[in-house]
Amino acid sequence: MTQYTEGTVIVDVFDPKTKDLLWRGQGVATVSDNQAQYEQELQKTVEAIVDKFPAAATKVAQAQ
Repeated sequence: MTQYTEGTVIVDVFDPKTKDLLWRGQGVATVSDNQAQYEQELQKTVEAIVDKFPAAATKVAQAQ
């Protein structure tokens, strides 16, 4: 049996009109049997990924 201690988290941002992929960010989260700990780790990883989202793209997205 293979056990994984880390998992890849991918955040994709799509253009809602064209459905084109605009940006992809990824990170690694530690996998835990403890649900609360796993959720906390996943949230931190997603926040770190989103922090890398280009500021100019955020302004464009907010203008739409």
